[in-house]
Amino acid sequence: MATRTAIEWTEVTWNPSTGCDRISAGCDNCYALTLAKRLKAMGAAKYQADGDPRTSGPGFGVAIHPDSLSQPYTWRSPRVVFVNSMSDLSGGVTILNRTSPQVTGHEVGLERVRQMSRTGGAGR
Repeated sequence: MATRTAIEWTEVTWNPSTGCDRISAGCDNCYALTLAKRLKAMGAAKYQADGDPRTSGPGFGVAIHPDSLSQPYTWRSPRVVFVNSMSDLSGGVTILNRTSPQVTGHEVGLERVRQMSRTGGAGR
Protein backbone atom coordinates (compact mmCIF):
# COMPACT_ATOMS: atom_id res chain seq x y z
CA MET A 1 0.00 0.00 0.00
CA ALA A 2 1.24 3.46 -0.77
CA THR A 3 1.31 5.64 2.32
CA ARG A 4 1.23 8.75 0.14
CA THR A 5 -0.08 9.44 -3.32
CA ALA A 6 -0.12 12.33 -5.73
CA ILE A 7 -3.65 11.40 -6.76
CA GLU A 8 -5.59 14.38 -5.49
CA TRP A 9 -8.92 12.69 -4.73
CA THR A 10 -7.55 9.88 -2.53
CA GLU A 11 -5.32 9.50 0.52
CA VAL A 12 -3.73 6.10 -0.19
CA THR A 13 -3.69 3.39 -2.82
CA TRP A 14 -4.10 -0.31 -2.04
CA ASN A 15 -3.23 -2.92 -4.64
CA PRO A 16 -3.97 -6.47 -3.47
CA SER A 17 -3.84 -7.43 -7.14
CA THR A 18 -1.84 -5.97 -9.99
CA GLY A 19 -1.80 -6.36 -13.75
CA CYS A 20 -4.39 -6.58 -16.45
CA ASP A 21 -5.01 -7.57 -20.05
CA ARG A 22 -6.01 -4.94 -22.58
CA ILE A 23 -9.44 -5.75 -23.93
CA SER A 24 -10.54 -2.62 -25.77
CA ALA A 25 -9.30 0.52 -27.48
CA GLY A 26 -9.93 2.33 -24.19
CA CYS A 27 -6.90 0.48 -22.80
CA ASP A 28 -4.48 1.91 -25.39
CA ASN A 29 -3.33 4.79 -23.15
CA CYS A 30 -3.29 2.93 -19.84
CA TYR A 31 -1.18 4.77 -17.25
CA ALA A 32 -0.81 1.61 -15.13
CA LEU A 33 0.79 -0.38 -17.97
CA THR A 34 3.44 2.33 -18.41
CA LEU A 35 4.01 2.70 -14.67
CA ALA A 36 4.31 -1.08 -14.17
CA LYS A 37 7.15 -1.21 -16.70
CA ARG A 38 8.98 1.49 -14.73
CA LEU A 39 8.30 -0.19 -11.38
CA LYS A 40 9.60 -3.50 -12.75
CA ALA A 41 12.85 -1.80 -13.80
CA MET A 42 13.14 -0.30 -10.31
CA GLY A 43 12.82 -3.78 -8.79
CA ALA A 44 9.41 -3.35 -7.13
CA ALA A 45 8.36 -6.84 -6.00
CA LYS A 46 4.72 -6.59 -7.10
CA TYR A 47 5.70 -5.78 -10.67
CA GLN A 48 8.05 -8.60 -11.63
CA ALA A 49 5.44 -10.78 -13.38
CA ASP A 50 5.39 -10.08 -17.10
CA GLY A 51 2.13 -10.25 -18.98
CA ASP A 52 1.52 -11.54 -22.49
CA PRO A 53 3.15 -8.92 -24.78
CA ARG A 54 0.09 -9.00 -27.08
CA THR A 55 -2.30 -7.93 -24.31
CA SER A 56 -0.21 -6.76 -21.38
CA GLY A 57 3.47 -5.99 -20.87
CA PRO A 58 6.54 -5.98 -18.64
CA GLY A 59 5.61 -6.05 -14.97
CA PHE A 60 1.90 -6.09 -15.74
CA GLY A 61 1.05 -9.79 -15.61
CA VAL A 62 -2.06 -10.46 -13.54
CA ALA A 63 -1.00 -11.29 -9.97
CA ILE A 64 -2.64 -11.42 -6.57
CA HIS A 65 -0.70 -10.39 -3.47
CA PRO A 66 -2.17 -12.32 -0.50
CA ASP A 67 0.06 -10.47 1.98
CA SER A 68 -1.78 -7.27 1.05
CA LEU A 69 -5.28 -8.58 1.74
CA SER A 70 -5.18 -7.94 5.50
CA GLN A 71 -3.65 -4.44 5.34
CA PRO A 72 -6.96 -2.53 5.73
CA TYR A 73 -7.53 -4.28 9.06
CA THR A 74 -4.40 -2.59 10.43
CA TRP A 75 -5.60 0.93 9.67
CA ARG A 76 -6.44 2.84 12.84
CA SER A 77 -8.44 5.62 11.20
CA PRO A 78 -10.74 5.97 8.18
CA ARG A 79 -9.19 7.05 4.91
CA VAL A 80 -10.09 7.46 1.26
CA VAL A 81 -8.57 4.48 -0.55
CA PHE A 82 -8.08 3.95 -4.27
CA VAL A 83 -8.45 0.16 -4.50
CA ASN A 84 -6.50 -1.50 -7.31
CA SER A 85 -5.09 1.56 -8.97
CA MET A 86 -2.72 -0.81 -10.80
CA SER A 87 -5.20 -3.43 -12.03
CA ASP A 88 -8.76 -4.11 -13.04
CA LEU A 89 -10.19 -6.25 -10.26
CA SER A 90 -13.30 -7.36 -12.11
CA GLY A 91 -11.41 -8.27 -15.27
CA GLY A 92 -8.40 -9.55 -13.37
CA VAL A 93 -10.39 -12.14 -11.46
CA THR A 94 -11.60 -13.76 -14.67
CA ILE A 95 -8.11 -13.76 -16.14
CA LEU A 96 -6.63 -15.03 -12.88
CA ASN A 97 -8.98 -17.99 -12.75
CA ARG A 98 -8.51 -18.82 -16.42
CA THR A 99 -4.73 -18.62 -16.64
CA SER A 100 -3.55 -19.32 -13.08
CA PRO A 101 -5.74 -22.01 -11.54
CA GLN A 102 -3.20 -22.61 -8.77
CA VAL A 103 -4.16 -19.34 -7.08
CA THR A 104 -7.93 -19.85 -7.06
CA GLY A 105 -7.69 -20.59 -3.34
CA HIS A 106 -7.48 -16.82 -2.92
CA GLU A 107 -10.96 -16.27 -4.36
CA VAL A 108 -12.26 -15.77 -0.82
CA GLY A 109 -9.65 -13.05 -0.34
CA LEU A 110 -10.64 -11.43 -3.62
CA GLU A 111 -14.28 -11.46 -2.56
CA ARG A 112 -13.20 -9.78 0.68
CA VAL A 113 -11.42 -7.09 -1.37
CA ARG A 114 -14.56 -6.52 -3.41
CA GLN A 115 -16.70 -6.30 -0.28
CA MET A 116 -14.33 -3.91 1.49
CA SER A 117 -14.18 -1.66 -1.56
CA ARG A 118 -18.01 -1.52 -1.63
CA THR A 119 -18.48 -1.01 2.13
CA GLY A 120 -15.47 1.13 2.99
CA GLY A 121 -13.77 -1.62 4.99
CA ALA A 122 -16.76 -3.07 6.80
CA GLY A 123 -17.73 -6.68 6.50
CA ARG A 124 -15.07 -8.50 8.47
